[in-house]
Amino acid sequence: MKIGIYLGDVKKPASVGDLTFELSFVDELLSQKTKHEFVFYYFGKENLFKEYKNAQFVCLKYFYKPVFALRPFSFKTYKKPVFSLNYRMKKDNINVACFLFPYIHEHIEIPYYAVIRDVAHRVLPHFPEFSANQIVEKMEKKFNLFLISASKIITCNDIAKNDIKTIYSVIDENIATMKLPCPNWVKNIKDDDRILISNYLQKNSYVLYPAQFWTHKNHIRLILAAQIMQEQNMNLKVVFTGLDRGNKQYLLNKVKELDLNDDIIFLDYVNQSELAALYKNAFAVVYPSLAGVDSIAALEAIYFKCPVLISDLLGYNCQLKKSALYFNPLDEADIVEKITLLNNMTVKDELSAMGNILIEESDFKNFIEKFLLMADDFYLTRQCWSLEENFNGK
Repeated sequence: MKIGIYLGDVKKPASVGDLTFELSFVDELLSQKTKHEFVFYYFGKENLFKEYKNAQFVCLKYFYKPVFALRPFSFKTYKKPVFSLNYRMKKDNINVACFLFPYIHEHIEIPYYAVIRDVAHRVLPHFPEFSANQIVEKMEKKFNLFLISASKIITCNDIAKNDIKTIYSVIDENIATMKLPCPNWVKNIKDDDRILISNYLQKNSYVLYPAQFWTHKNHIRLILAAQIMQEQNMNLKVVFTGLDRGNKQYLLNKVKELDLNDDIIFLDYVNQSELAALYKNAFAVVYPSLAGVDSIAALEAIYFKCPVLISDLLGYNCQLKKSALYFNPLDEADIVEKITLLNNMTVKDELSAMGNILIEESDFKNFIEKFLLMADDFYLTRQCWSLEENFNGK
């Protein structure tokens, strides 16, 4: 079959977890021997991907036209995307599509799979990033249509599956669970120790939290934990890495208020070589996020033999099992208590042993093999109709 893969916006490769997943998906998929052909659609930088015999890469560009809307006491001009991915996929004779990132600009008329890792915007609607947008309700209606129209929804564990079933009324048979894989970049990366030198970081002298500065990432709890560690003379700094998503200034102000400027380091976005060095030398990764049902960062840390402490949420427990320690993400004292447990070498050795098993199970090759089996199974169904006909519900 000819399979279309939608990657979303790849202007900043590896800057966020979703892109890390998507680029690893491409890399591993095209390393497999298969009779399928692939067309990858993405927005962003042109010529980002190397050439493959059985694959085509299409860099999409939106064209916008002004749309005028009257509102009470106001007159505004909006920009509406006029590019049609549905038209392009049909023109390219795509048999089935797979969306690694939701596409809600238009209805897709060909069969498609949708990879959805979580629906945190509905589980935790009180966070600003999930509720501040004035068009949330309109977007949610499109997202709902996108999910219920999918031939198959692919998610990474039963917690996410149950959330999708409950919120969007999708039947059980249309949701497939496939374990979140560890991204491929970790396998051949050369770590860059200069980031440690420039920030005066020694091995085991800091805990690391690699997460963008969204409010639901709960950085504030780790700042309050740092205050306790300072009072207890634990000699551990806290290192944050990530792009500012609107909450960073609040955190900087809180650090200044608590006189923790020497205890907390903000590194903004770091590249993969720098991140590898930070993982390898950290005392632990501490991940107090209040949203999400799985973590790519946790898998990356475990791959680099860095202990992981993470929020005691059902999704993380389901994903990481005994390869991590869990804490109450709203209790900074519990975070500090769990950090001190890592002074016990037996605890660290047990986490490392379970982590080795988890990484072996979470290989991206396993994920892609299951995806290709799903495509193979769909082939017989796809033979029921042609690519040329237009069906109007008759």
